[in-house]
Amino acid sequence: MLRKLSEPYVVGVASRVIGQAISFAAVAVASRYLDLDAFGTYALAWAAVVIGNTFVFTGYYQALLRAPDFARDRDTVFWLKAGVGGTSMVAILLAALMFGGLSSPSGAAMIALAPIPFLIVPTAWWEAQLVRAKRVRAASLYVLVAEAAGLAAAIWLLTQGWQIGALIASRYVSLAVGFVLTAAMVRNLPRFRFRRTSVQEAQKTAVPLWGTTTVHLFTNYGTDIILGAFASAAVIGAYRGGARIAVTASDLVLQPLGLLTWSRFTRIEKDRAGLAELRAAWIASMSIAAAILWPMTATVALLAPALVVTILDETWLPATGVVVILSISRAIGFLGALLEPTLMTTGRGRQQFAIRLYGAGTLLVLLFIFARYGAEAAAWTHVASSVLVAVLSLGAMMRALKLRPEQLVATFVPGVGATVLICAAILGTEVPRAALGTGAGLLASLAAVAVAWLAVMVLFLRRRVLVLPRP
Repeated sequence: MLRKLSEPYVVGVASRVIGQAISFAAVAVASRYLDLDAFGTYALAWAAVVIGNTFVFTGYYQALLRAPDFARDRDTVFWLKAGVGGTSMVAILLAALMFGGLSSPSGAAMIALAPIPFLIVPTAWWEAQLVRAKRVRAASLYVLVAEAAGLAAAIWLLTQGWQIGALIASRYVSLAVGFVLTAAMVRNLPRFRFRRTSVQEAQKTAVPLWGTTTVHLFTNYGTDIILGAFASAAVIGAYRGGARIAVTASDLVLQPLGLLTWSRFTRIEKDRAGLAELRAAWIASMSIAAAILWPMTATVALLAPALVVTILDETWLPATGVVVILSISRAIGFLGALLEPTLMTTGRGRQQFAIRLYGAGTLLVLLFIFARYGAEAAAWTHVASSVLVAVLSLGAMMRALKLRPEQLVATFVPGVGATVLICAAILGTEVPRAALGTGAGLLASLAAVAVAWLAVMVLFLRRRVLVLPRP
């Protein structure tokens, strides 16, 4: 049992569960101190920082994982990452000026958060070295500790009346803790070396992934920006609050899955283990992820009103529809979750970018048409984009891995079965849930879901229908 509980994927998912619980707690506490306008202001500024951070953790990050000569390339990659972080910081400062600078709440929040993408560069560099060394558990757990420290700081500062300042300061606390932990685990400082051959090798991995990252970021955060052009901060706050709940379920699975998949696929690539090994790894990863993700998204969608009222409060009920719609979108979009590692390690990097670009283009057009009608209309555009990306991604990955249709169907049968069981458990407890009231009823339904899901997962794992992914 201890060996199973210490599996990298279990640790990764557990870390994300607790980490997302921390994020939930931060939003829940903030909702008691901030109204939708104030939260929308912070959400817009934080979206800009997340975009910058994501570029720091993408591109050169994966280049370090794939580096054929790690000792030669790691220092050059650090300075390349530092350039990305500095560029992101400058871009956020320029955006802050466009939003009015220090004279406006949004501009001031952006200026306060702008240095984070640059300051997080060492942490990203050390984390990549942890993943390359197969220390996936450590790479997952340090984030958990850092986020917990940030939550504690946010709660204390909110009680002291800091308002948005509490959320901003908490991000710096989390950043500092992550820096110290990764530095202590890796204990390796960059040297000032810059090799042209290392740059050329890193660019081969980074450039295609930057294109895909841009598309991903627009998909996740472009809606906030476009809504800002048509709607008030309160509408942005409602959308981001709903998205926080909906996206949490998928992030619990997809972030550790992505970490492990990149680690395993690049190892298979370096070992030249062959296409059959990649295909087996893809099937194992997608099968267990579907059995976790789809029941989660179904739970969130069916219990959305109770979740919004319990986690936030009644004033956030406009976010309920966004939660339901985005849960559907994330469940569909999951089908393309492993597009990047699959196509990059099979020599089809340009194709994965084209697919993401088609999805983002569709989303952009639909957002400009429908975002003016509110947060729910904007959320439906994500569903349309997710359907397109899922169809194109599955087709591309099937061709790249030579995956037969019957293998594809068998991959997702356990996930579909578990989801049907979870839906039955939720719908079957609807009457007693209503009688117990919102809070107690929600807990009863979640307990029923947990028991049903745990029972079916234990059965699948013991029968080897599902296997835990490894780095």
